[in-house]
Amino acid sequence: MPMQHDFLADLQPQLAADLDVRAAWLAGSLGADQADRYSDIDLHLLVSDLDAFRRNARAWLETLRPLVLYKLLFDGQMINALTDAGLRIDIWLHAAPPVLEPAKNKVLLDRDGVLHFAAPQEAALDRAQVAANLLAQIEEFWRCIVLLPTVIGRRELLVAFTGLNVELALVSDILMTGYGRPRDRGVKVLNAYLGEERRAELEAALDLQGLNSESLVMAHMALAGVMRNHGPILAARHAFAYPQTLEDAVLRYVESELQAMNWERAPIFRTEA
Repeated sequence: MPMQHDFLADLQPQLAADLDVRAAWLAGSLGADQADRYSDIDLHLLVSDLDAFRRNARAWLETLRPLVLYKLLFDGQMINALTDAGLRIDIWLHAAPPVLEPAKNKVLLDRDGVLHFAAPQEAALDRAQVAANLLAQIEEFWRCIVLLPTVIGRRELLVAFTGLNVELALVSDILMTGYGRPRDRGVKVLNAYLGEERRAELEAALDLQGLNSESLVMAHMALAGVMRNHGPILAARHAFAYPQTLEDAVLRYVESELQAMNWERAPIFRTEA
């Protein structure tokens, strides 16, 4: 991670010299010692005067690296920046010191000894809420699948492709939560939480051979196949009733509409009456 290390090496003396910065720490993958060459910089700053720091924040950053993107987000609580070398930097600004988790944060500066650490309290797992969330996500997945004939019939291939991303996000979250490996890192990390077998299953489902009606239908229905395989297992595991009548009705409708389009691959979706 030479780009990240070089930036942090240059950042350290700037933090020490700026008396308005009372404390600084890294969160994200760098804070948790899980970073790789693709990691961004998640920097938190405790500053004496938020408004004054915001006014000069771009110049403050550009003394370290030239920027090609600079934005204030969340009502000015976060700075989002991109250097000309492609390094992504998020800076969260604080007026008061939060309580930090030791395993997820690395201190760069604590000028006044104001930072405090505490291990998180283990929340009791609400099994009923997990089951309710899984059921709601499964129902939403089948609601998305029932839209497939509409977008294929209208030849809205870009919409069909976008729908794949929605369905993939739902299935991924269902699998991670249902099998007890919910993701606790950023959106760009997924493989470790799905596991090798389920990751390969989803990647195979999305093996598009060109952006056309046939490949999109096959991909949507391959994801439906993943749900048909795992949904009932997860329902039994978390003690809720799998919505089988919903699945059956959706697949009957999809098959019927594809047959009406004379789509020759439709019979592969045949379900029990």
